[in-house]
Amino acid sequence: MTAGDGQLRVLVIDDSRLARQSMSHALRGAGFVVHELPSPIGATRELLRKDIGFVVIDIEMPALRGDKLAALFRSNPRFAGVALVLVSSLPEEELAALAQEAGADAAIPKSRLPAELVATLRRLAAQRA
Repeated sequence: MTAGDGQLRVLVIDDSRLARQSMSHALRGAGFVVHELPSPIGATRELLRKDIGFVVIDIEMPALRGDKLAALFRSNPRFAGVALVLVSSLPEEELAALAQEAGADAAIPKSRLPAELVATLRRLAAQRA
């Protein structure tokens, strides 16, 4: 979750450049080290190489839905300590159900980004400390 230097590392995966930049900017401003990907391709490699503790995943992506990617991460014991947060413009009830099914730690509607994202990651970090 934290690198040897104590910094909290987040991987933001969203095919929307604007959404990705908005989330990344807010997280960097809150002191997180942020890595970005425009698709799920390469996500596993990023998690392993960059000592990622949190992954923020957009559900609605063309290559692989974010909830499916989260479920894949949850099924891999190597990523048991990684916190997963799903974001989407889907209706809140549907988003919550998908997050629960995938084993995500949190779900945030895109209408409440980026402010709620920072608070959620801080809460998850405190729970894991």
